[in-house]
Amino acid sequence: MDFHDNEIKQNAFLTDRFAEIIKAMGANQVAKVYRKAPYDATQYQTTHVCGGAIMGADRPTSAVNRYLQSWDVPNLFVTGASAYPQNAGYNPTGTLCALAYWSAAAIRNQY
Repeated sequence: MDFHDNEIKQNAFLTDRFAEIIKAMGANQVAKVYRKAPYDATQYQTTHVCGGAIMGADRPTSAVNRYLQSWDVPNLFVTGASAYPQNAGYNPTGTLCALAYWSAAAIRNQY
């Protein structure tokens, strides 16, 4: 997979438009980062396999319970890699599928 010339041009155009919008919203500083070819997955490795809806055993230290159910909004289930507080260092697809299945089973059988 790689970016085509038109995708690079589209990204530059959209990056500039987003920067204008962000400035109009009152941002003090805007850092524009344009995509470049060839595609490089390195910059995305941590953002796509870890996140902010941390799974845990209690409300003070986590956003969702072991079924990936929000502590604060009982009918909200957050599936995906955001349940990990840090990068696992490997592709977590199998674990994510197992967690999604676990969550779906809880939704179906307990709710």
